[in-house]
Amino acid sequence: MAAKSPRFIHLRTHSEHSLLEGAIPVGKLPALAADAGMPAVALTDTNAMFAALEFSVKAVEKGVQPIVGCQITLETGEAFGGATGPVVLLAQDRAGWLNLM
Repeated sequence: MAAKSPRFIHLRTHSEHSLLEGAIPVGKLPALAADAGMPAVALTDTNAMFAALEFSVKAVEKGVQPIVGCQITLETGEAFGGATGPVVLLAQDRAGWLNLM
C-alpha cells in the first residue's frame, strides 16, 4: 500500500483583524482551507484573538480543525541585544487557549 503524501497546514494565517497584515475575512478562511484539502488551519492574528470564536465555529462547520493562536511581538532585554520580532503561539488545548488569553 502506498504511503499518503503529507498534507500542508497553514500555521501562521492573518485575517482582516490583523490590520495591514491580512485581508482574509474570518468567515472565509475555513472554506479556503477546506477547498485546498487542508484538514486544519491556524488563525494567528497579530497581538489579538478577537476572531477566535467566529473562526472556530466556521471551521467546524466546514469540517476543518481550527487551531487558535496569535502572533505576538517579543522584545528581548538588553542582555539579548534588545532585539524585537514576531513569535507565533498556538493553543494545543483549553489550557493553552486560557494561557493565550
